[in-house]
Amino acid sequence: MATIPTTQTAVDTHLGVAQSLPRAPIVAVVRTARTAEARAVAELFIAAGLELVEVTFTVPGATDLVRELLAARGAAGPPWIGMGTVTTAERARQAVAAGAEYLVSPNINPAVAEIGREHGKYMILGALTATEVVAASELGADLVKVWPLPPVGGPAYLSVLRQPLGDIPMLAGGGYGVEEIPAYRAAGAIAFGIGAPLLGATPEESRRRIARALALARGEGDTPALPSEVR
Repeated sequence: MATIPTTQTAVDTHLGVAQSLPRAPIVAVVRTARTAEARAVAELFIAAGLELVEVTFTVPGATDLVRELLAARGAAGPPWIGMGTVTTAERARQAVAAGAEYLVSPNINPAVAEIGREHGKYMILGALTATEVVAASELGADLVKVWPLPPVGGPAYLSVLRQPLGDIPMLAGGGYGVEEIPAYRAAGAIAFGIGAPLLGATPEESRRRIARALALARGEGDTPALPSEVR
């Protein structure tokens, strides 16, 4: 089993994740059915300049993969390696033990939030309604993942939600394409959870998609658009 680097403190890591968000506002989701494929995707994301890589618990051997990625990176990020689909206290404990530097959940679980706070983890907690968004914030979420947005109205829903809740930082999640990022940014999202749409048929195409996504997430609209057939 790979050794987890321990030279950074929880405070250093929490601050580092927070500082990466405005610089590279994409939380790149690694969610595949095979461990080897997940490792390749994570390594591609890192090589392409993404600073926040989320390995979900749906990946077989997810905690071991996180350990491997941290060991390969060395003692200090970025990139920061987090774990997603942290739905239960047991998963939160496993993520912490693996060295995950931030936690992402699709739901609100007070026990997950308590474990995250106890270990000083940057927390991205999932919510959809106004009540859930406020609850996530009160539990200590650094960023609230609003999802799934496309089925409930996409950017229009997020824009309305933010009218009374604009003081709560939000990530747009739920499955949308790279070219939709500006609409979610205009609606008030400060970060974007996206995975499969960043991947193309070749590594070169994937790097182009990632570069485009980062540019749009930063508000750099002059980057050439992706051809429609690969969006």
